[in-house]
Amino acid sequence: MTDSSIIAVAGKGGAGKTVITALMAIVLKNVPRLRLLLIDGDPSTSHLARILGLRVERTLEDLRKNVIKVASEGDEDEKGEIVDSLDYYLLEALVEDKGFNLLAMGTPDSPGCFCPANTLLRDAIETLSKNFDVTLVDCEAGLEQINRKVVRSVKTLLIVTDPTLRGLQTANAIRETAAKYTHHRETGLIINRVRSPDEIVEIKRRAEELQLKVLGTVPEDENITKLDTLGKPITEIPSSAPSLKAVKKIFEKLKV
Repeated sequence: MTDSSIIAVAGKGGAGKTVITALMAIVLKNVPRLRLLLIDGDPSTSHLARILGLRVERTLEDLRKNVIKVASEGDEDEKGEIVDSLDYYLLEALVEDKGFNLLAMGTPDSPGCFCPANTLLRDAIETLSKNFDVTLVDCEAGLEQINRKVVRSVKTLLIVTDPTLRGLQTANAIRETAAKYTHHRETGLIINRVRSPDEIVEIKRRAEELQLKVLGTVPEDENITKLDTLGKPITEIPSSAPSLKAVKKIFEKLKV
């Protein structure tokens, strides 16, 4: 691997993109000498950190509020110091775990547009990714972070859908929007929560009609449901789990 690979995982709400991101992290974290960064880009809830069993002490939103406070109350020296030290503060916000680091976006306290938070998230992705071999970004559901160019520097765009027509329609809208607002070189569709071979045939046919490239399918997996019910992190999923095997097979197809 010669340069940093930024992989964005997008999709409609409820499609399972956070679980797919977490399973990819499990696949990658044991690769020798691979520097892996996970970014929890959901401004509503830190689902990625939660299912990985990580406790987030500082978020990107905490940093943003601190910058605003210094800008409004600090003297010139303090303002200059925080601007010069943004990279350091970003690194300080990382949660370290065995095999990877994680940065959580956090939830803005004030109502309304998430534009300022998304702008800082975009800058954080582009700044931090230089220090890692692979950066996995679990995007907010829908089109917002694509439209706002939050993941404009992404190399690979993975769109997760469940086996429904609505999911495919959202996937197609994400692909079309990403073609305008990102610099991705590769895109692909992951069909998640598949329950039967017949379902695979039908959903692949519909995807082909929309000219969506299917990278692979991930079956409904009781291992994931059981871990979630017991409140255990997904990192405890057995290596024999069908979902983990499917994600590993998909990742092997990616040019990262």
